[in-house]
Amino acid sequence: MDDSDLTYDQLVDENNRLKKAVGELSIINELSQAISGSLDSEKIIRNIISRSIKAIQAEQGDISLVAENRSDPSHTLVRSIDHSGLRSPVHLNQNLLGWMQINKKPLLINDPENDTRFRHVKWGENVRSLVCAPLMVKSNLIGILTLYNKKNSEGFDESDKRLLSIIASQSAQVIENARLYEEEKELNEIRTEMEMASAIQKAMLPSAPPELEDYRMCGHNLTAKMVGGDYFDFIKVSEEEWIVCLGDISGKGIAASLLMSNLQAILRGQAIHLQSPSEILKHANTQLFYNTSPEKFATLFLGFLNTKNHTFRFSSAGHEYPFLLKPDGSTDRLIANGLPLGVLESSEYEDNAIKITPGTAIFVYSDGITDCVNANEEPFGEPRLQSQLFSAGEELHEPQSLIETIFNDCFSHMGSESLFDDMTALALCRKP
Repeated sequence: MDDSDLTYDQLVDENNRLKKAVGELSIINELSQAISGSLDSEKIIRNIISRSIKAIQAEQGDISLVAENRSDPSHTLVRSIDHSGLRSPVHLNQNLLGWMQINKKPLLINDPENDTRFRHVKWGENVRSLVCAPLMVKSNLIGILTLYNKKNSEGFDESDKRLLSIIASQSAQVIENARLYEEEKELNEIRTEMEMASAIQKAMLPSAPPELEDYRMCGHNLTAKMVGGDYFDFIKVSEEEWIVCLGDISGKGIAASLLMSNLQAILRGQAIHLQSPSEILKHANTQLFYNTSPEKFATLFLGFLNTKNHTFRFSSAGHEYPFLLKPDGSTDRLIANGLPLGVLESSEYEDNAIKITPGTAIFVYSDGITDCVNANEEPFGEPRLQSQLFSAGEELHEPQSLIETIFNDCFSHMGSESLFDDMTALALCRKP
């Protein structure tokens, strides 16, 4: 049958159908041109919504982006709403999100209150009808495009659902590309900030040990992440006295590094005013207790080295006991009791002292050294560290070489395993 066989009414219907098809193609083409050149997800979303509302003659619309890998499949990450008329904005029903997550196909509802698919669902008073379509990328649901309330009284029809489905399928990849671009941009910004934080943190640690006539000192810090919570310092008190300290903040990353910076400022501010290690720890504990959350604390070893009378006064806040390496080849531990900083409001700390004879060395370390593990989950451990120090020989008189050897022993033990915690060591020796 050709056009001459069609009745007038059939010709009108066919003409209307063709006009509608051309109109839909025009809508899709204009939308494609409007969103294809942009990487601004919010702008893209609002463009899609406003053009969908106009094309299908709805009162309102929204796009909700969802995360398929979340335990809650209907968790909404982003919502953008555009609306016409004076009605209050409609919010996407969570049950609708769940339905779409399961079915992943277009949905049309013209009588929400009596729709058997959503029994016992309480709809908003201003929801009279809706049509929605899934935003699919490689079989994954990334979002839902929904229009509310057809402007005429008849409600949405199948052609509206079909057009919205086409718009959704044309838009999904563009939205996903924009979202991925913005996530990558945000990640790069975070990476840049982390690199700056790492550089600032490294600059806060001593750039070089003090040069003393009878002593050699060295410290080294290696972070498990870009920034860490371990800390060591050499603080000059007078021409004859130096403070050496090494601390370990609970946790890792930015939070630990901020607390480490705070602790460093506290210690440097008190070093010239307080006369004993225990006094410094007591005051530092009070300040950390009142200025940090309960789960945050720090272990710290702190000692006063007097280069004139060769004494070493020390105190510890829950830190690993350092090793004392004697000229005869034996080892001992520098033991002083005290709770970590920030645990209790009022803590007392113990002072002890030793005489440093020629050839004596002290090795202070964080638990990142003893806790590093190999592929079998076997820690490096204190016995192995003590054995390595015991066999160090002449390296005891070269703190930098001693620390490098211990770190290399840890790396050999770890093999291909990644560093789990920050590793920090400080060594000092009196020249033979």
